[in-house]
Amino acid sequence: MKVKNSRGIVTKLICCMALVVIASAVAFSQTPKSGALLTIDGTAGTTAVHVKIYDSQIHSGAVRTPAGNGSCSALAGSDDIPTDAYVLQGGSATGCDPGDDFEVTDNNNNTTNTVHQAFGKADLSGFHIETHYICGPGPCGTVTGTGGAVCNTSNTICANPDNGFITITNNTGLAFSGTISLTGNSPGQGDPWCPVGGAASDTSTSGLTTTGAGQSVTLALGSQGNPTPKNADSSNCGGFNAAQTLPLTANQPSTASFGKDDYVIKPLNSAAGDTLDVLPVPVPAGPTGSEQSPAASSLTFSAGSHFLPTTYGCIPYADFSAPNNPVCVELHLMPGGPSNGNYLYTATNDFNIDKNSLAGGIGGPSFLGHHGVYCPDSGFDIDIFFTYTAPSATFGDPLKGGGSGTGSCWVAAFDPNAAAIPTGTTFSSFTGFQSPVSDTDLNLVKSGSGVPLIWTYFSSPGVPITDLGLCASINAPTSSACPVPVVPATSSHWVFVGTIVTPCMIDNTPNTATDTTVAAGSSSLQNFGNGTYQYNLKTQKGATGCFDAVLIFDTGLTLFPANFKYTK
Repeated sequence: MKVKNSRGIVTKLICCMALVVIASAVAFSQTPKSGALLTIDGTAGTTAVHVKIYDSQIHSGAVRTPAGNGSCSALAGSDDIPTDAYVLQGGSATGCDPGDDFEVTDNNNNTTNTVHQAFGKADLSGFHIETHYICGPGPCGTVTGTGGAVCNTSNTICANPDNGFITITNNTGLAFSGTISLTGNSPGQGDPWCPVGGAASDTSTSGLTTTGAGQSVTLALGSQGNPTPKNADSSNCGGFNAAQTLPLTANQPSTASFGKDDYVIKPLNSAAGDTLDVLPVPVPAGPTGSEQSPAASSLTFSAGSHFLPTTYGCIPYADFSAPNNPVCVELHLMPGGPSNGNYLYTATNDFNIDKNSLAGGIGGPSFLGHHGVYCPDSGFDIDIFFTYTAPSATFGDPLKGGGSGTGSCWVAAFDPNAAAIPTGTTFSSFTGFQSPVSDTDLNLVKSGSGVPLIWTYFSSPGVPITDLGLCASINAPTSSACPVPVVPATSSHWVFVGTIVTPCMIDNTPNTATDTTVAAGSSSLQNFGNGTYQYNLKTQKGATGCFDAVLIFDTGLTLFPANFKYTK
C-alpha cells in the first residue's frame, strides 16, 4: 500500500497500521498492557521477513467474561476485562495473575469450570504463531497432566508452576535465517520469576528449517538460567509491556509495526539522537456481542475541547480484535533525545477496521490526541486529522495527520452519526498549497518578495470552514489557544502561519512560479468563501537557504506542505 506524505512524496508502507481510542467506556483500575513483543527479522539479503506482533494480537478464541474473582489483592477485579488474547499474561489484560483455572490453556482437566482459555494463534508472513499457557511440574490445583517440565527451546526457562510460551513455526517454504526474539518490560523485578530490573528477553538465532526438526522455536519470558534453567512463572511479573523505540531522522519516515498494522512518523525537524517510544494500549471496545452498534454508549466518548463537540466512537482494529471481541487501541508516544519531542511531524496510521464491528466503514474520521499524558486517556483536546482514504470493506485504512508536541496519547476515532465515506474516496480536511506554489517541487522565491499561500479547509466532506481567522502569534505549537485576539474577532477557528528553516529539498524540477515581486502588504488572511483562503507570506530581504511554510490550526493540525529556496 502506498500513501503520500504532506509534500506528496510517495512512501511504501509495510502493510497496515494500528492506533485507536476509548478510555471511558470500560471501568478498570489498571492499564491494559500490549504484552510481550515478538520480533522476526530475516538476515539482510537472505530472508526478506520483518514481523512485529504483540501478545494482545494473538487470539485464543475463548473470550473471558468478567468473573470478579478478586484474587489479585490490590488488582482485585481489574483483570476482568473480556478478552481472548494475552495468553502469555495468563489471560489477563493487565498482567495480573488471578491463579485460576481459566488461564491454563493446555491439559486443563478442571471439571467444575469447563470454560477456560484456549491457546492463541496467528498467521503472519508465512509464520504460524501459537501461544500456550502451560501448567508445569508442581502444585497446579486441579489442572494436571503435563507430564514433566515444559521449557523453552534453549532450556533456560521452565514452567513452575506455570508459564506462557510462544512457538513460531516456519511455513514460508524457505529456510529462515535471522533473529527471532520475545521482549518485554515488567514492573515486577528479580528472581525467582522476574529478571533483575524487569527487562526480559528470549532470543533465537539458530534459524528455522522448512520441515522436520528445527522448523519451530519456542520462547518464553522470565528469569533466565544457564546452564541450569530457571523455574519461572512469568505472569507473576505483572505482565510484559514492551514499547518499540524508533530512531528519528529529519525528513525521514520511521515505522512502528504492530502485526498487520503500522504507525509511521516523519519529523520535519529532529536532532541526532532523537527517539520515540511507541506503545499500543489495547482497550475493549464494548461489551461482548455489542460490536454491531458503534453508536452505543459503550463504544463512544466525548473529547473535551471547543472544536471537538461531537461524541466520537472508537474504531475496533481487526488486528487486535476477534469475533464478538472488538478491541480499540490508544497509541502512547514518548519522545527521547535532545529535542525532547519538540518537533513538527506528519503521522500515518495504516490499519484494518474490524469487519465484525464496522463492516460498513466510517464517517467523520478524526485523529485525536492529548499531549503530556499517559494512555489510557479521555481528555483528548486536539485533532490533527489531515486525510483519510476509505478502503474496500475493512482492508487498509490509512489515516494521516500532522502535529507537534511532546509525549502524547493518540487515538483514531469516527463520528457514529456521520455517513460512511464511500469506498475508494479520500477525504482531506486541507487542500493546498495551490498554484503558484508546488507541494512536490522545490519552490524558488526571491528574498524579500511575497509568497501567495492558497488553501481550502474543510470540517467534513463537502462542509467547508468559512470563518477561519488569523492568529498573529502562538505560545507553542502544542497550544489550542491563541494568546492574542484573532482577526476577525468573530472567527471561531484560527490559523497561525509561520516558517521554519529546513534543508533544501533535492529536486531536479524547481518551481519558479513563486518567484514574484508582488508586495505581501500587511500579510492579512484573505477569505474567498467556500473554505478557500490566501495568506501572502512576507520573506526577509537578503535571506538565504531553504524554509518550510508551517500552518498551525486551532484543532492542533500542523502542516508544512511545501519547501522553498531563496534566490537573489
